[in-house]
Amino acid sequence: MTHVVDQVSLGAIVQVRDRLLEIQAKGHKVLRLESGDPSFDIPVPAREAMEKALRDGLTHYTASTGIPPLREAIYRKVTTENGLKVPDSDHVIVTNGAMNGLNIIFRAMLDPGDEVILPDPMWTEIAENIRLGGGVPVPVRLRENEGYLYSPEDIEAAITKKTRAIFINTPHNPTGMVVSKSTLEAIAALAEKHNLFLVSDEAYEHVIFDGRKHVSLGSLPAAQNRTVSIFSLSKTYAMSGLRIGYMVTTDELLLERLKKLVRCTINGENSVTQYGATAALNGPQDFTKSMAQEYQMRRDMLFSALEESPYVKPFKAGGAFYIWARITPDWPGYQGKTDDWSMTNYLIDASGIGSSPGSAFGASGDGHIRFAFSCSTEQVREASSLLPSVLKAAKK
Repeated sequence: MTHVVDQVSLGAIVQVRDRLLEIQAKGHKVLRLESGDPSFDIPVPAREAMEKALRDGLTHYTASTGIPPLREAIYRKVTTENGLKVPDSDHVIVTNGAMNGLNIIFRAMLDPGDEVILPDPMWTEIAENIRLGGGVPVPVRLRENEGYLYSPEDIEAAITKKTRAIFINTPHNPTGMVVSKSTLEAIAALAEKHNLFLVSDEAYEHVIFDGRKHVSLGSLPAAQNRTVSIFSLSKTYAMSGLRIGYMVTTDELLLERLKKLVRCTINGENSVTQYGATAALNGPQDFTKSMAQEYQMRRDMLFSALEESPYVKPFKAGGAFYIWARITPDWPGYQGKTDDWSMTNYLIDASGIGSSPGSAFGASGDGHIRFAFSCSTEQVREASSLLPSVLKAAKK
């Protein structure tokens, strides 16, 4: 008998990471461009707040939706910075990372067979959480010649009687595409026209380049009372291992369901982490700006190296910390294969450089490769110096 969990993959990025760690354990140098884990330390106020929470014995159960000071800090942030129209902090739910938020959102929103439209390529876990929620992911292809635009016309063409929601991620993983305000307005108008939910994943809201401005979908008039906005402290404050995120909605029925699911899954986020998150949100925000500047420098370095390299055509990211590249038809392949996995495996074996095969991100990711520049600047610099020569050395 097939179970819904049997449809979930173990993850290509995890497979690559395990290979790299195995090679590293044998004494070989590896460059960790396979996964999006920020290399920075967490903000000092966050660390000090967690140390104080431990000393003060604040290690017991909290309110399942989050401690009041944290929810108040989030409420102030999303209303002032993101422009969300939220009545009070009761409409904020603290989660065990954005992943936990995504999992319970689809469980709260979907009935069996409901469809959710999402971009393709897309971070694998989105489609898998839709399936785990009983839904059906409906991919909309992002095209290189259109700058990976999430086309409102293509979205509308994918809407059926079973469509329940449209999923948006900006800045976008894996391409680094940033959805413009006009496109978001058009998508919100579609949701209003067809009475659909909008699920807005804004994990990379502060990792944005070249003077661009992040626009929160839920702030737009047509998106009111139909948007669930999801945020993460993993990318903004480098708190990835501390597993904390949050979500905001003004839909009262959905909010009630989400509160029940939080109670029945995590029953409240780690107490000490919540005090650290409160300090991070209430403290100086220069940390996020300096990180974005460093990421932009890494992006430029890696993009230039890939432009000089054969067999790949990179896309210049407007946000997030990834370079998405199409593998060109003249790629000679590796170990008798010419797919995207062959390039990922070749780079590991030839130089210890990690990457992620594009096919891990959906059907249209086939024949692409993703490089993360969230590892240290030193690793990005070394990988950038190696990539042109390593790819030129691939046997024809």
